[in-house]
Amino acid sequence: MIVFEGIRKAFGDKLVLEGVDLSINDREITYIIGASGTGKSVLMKSAVGILVPDSGRIIVDGIDVTGFSEARWQPVRTRYAMVFQHPNLFDSMTLRENVALPLRKHRRISRKLALDAALEFLRMVLMQDKADLMPSEVGPSERKRVSIARALTLDPDCAILDEPTTGLDVVASRTIDDLIQRLAHELGKTVVVVSHDLRSIFGVADRIVFLYKGRVHLDGQPEVFRNSRDPVVRQFIGGEPDGPMET
Repeated sequence: MIVFEGIRKAFGDKLVLEGVDLSINDREITYIIGASGTGKSVLMKSAVGILVPDSGRIIVDGIDVTGFSEARWQPVRTRYAMVFQHPNLFDSMTLRENVALPLRKHRRISRKLALDAALEFLRMVLMQDKADLMPSEVGPSERKRVSIARALTLDPDCAILDEPTTGLDVVASRTIDDLIQRLAHELGKTVVVVSHDLRSIFGVADRIVFLYKGRVHLDGQPEVFRNSRDPVVRQFIGGEPDGPMET
């Protein structure tokens, strides 16, 4: 669905991506992993035009979108549901109103129809019973689930989730994991997850991509990582402080 060809990106003197070549397959759960600062989120933001690579190409369904203007990016972005690490819900709206907002803006339907539809999306993430609460009245995992529900309102082909389980307890993390699997296996979405959560990574991923030194260091199914003898990979998945990894 998405192809990255030779993606390079620097911020000042810091070169973050040094030539990433990667294809994201349709209807697959792909986890992008790596140490902090290796460009995982930068790569995903480049995929939706939030950041522009310094060089290389991004191809979506055969169309080179690298040089797209903001206006040309807009219809492409409707195909993506991107949920950032820190949910950006509107504090002055209920959870249901937050989810209804894209429907009213992009589908141009009435407030009542949008609110009715929003309740169904909240039901998908098991938040229907708290639909009329304010964001300040629910916890971090619940706000993340509402953000995912809101992102799904426009029926995107691909969901990109940035650190969806960071800071959550085991039960809340498992709820997010189950939702990720439902998105791909029941709803037919392509799902890309940026994560450090090894329990979620090895419990959910169809495929794992390990970024190191700005490039793809290893790409494969979870078993490939479990069986890898690469010392850098072993150190990362083992969480060892000492080893060959450069930080």
